[in-house]
Amino acid sequence: MGLLWTVSKLVAQTVGVLVAETYGAKYLAGAHPALHATLWGPSTVAAMLPRAYGLVALVNVVGAAFAVVALGLKVGAARTECGVDLPAMYATGTDARSVRFNCVQRGHQHALESLPALLAASMVGGVRYPVSVAAFGLLWIKARFAWAQGYASGDPKKRYASKWGFFIWTSLVGTFTACGAVGLEILGVL
Repeated sequence: MGLLWTVSKLVAQTVGVLVAETYGAKYLAGAHPALHATLWGPSTVAAMLPRAYGLVALVNVVGAAFAVVALGLKVGAARTECGVDLPAMYATGTDARSVRFNCVQRGHQHALESLPALLAASMVGGVRYPVSVAAFGLLWIKARFAWAQGYASGDPKKRYASKWGFFIWTSLVGTFTACGAVGLEILGVL
């Protein structure tokens, strides 16, 4: 129905996930205090951070970095296979090898373009919603590989061939919404 509708739907889904984490944490505090303390209790490194914030660091920072490196290695392999020498970022020409290389490169480049926003939103949103933000990070990683694999086919239209490819946007909107919610909480609006 359009971009506004799609974004609104993603934000609504994300709010549902964040509310579920909030109430789940409150439920665990009463029903299973030890488990609650393990996830949302203060960290021994920084008392203002919940222990589950470690998941954000491991998944959204370390995991996403490894994902981007792995996609970069695929570009290196395609560079050799398609005969595209450095320092050329993209192949010139319209032959099948040039198109294929450019598609592999674009899959990697697109991940690099969204990584800084994912990292920034994860670092802030994960302070309050560490489990949800780490789950969005896992989703981003899985979706990135699926999207890049479809793109690497040599047909850019196949970047969404796997349903997982669409979850790039769900994961980004999820981390942005968590970050926004933390900002609103700091301002006293929520």
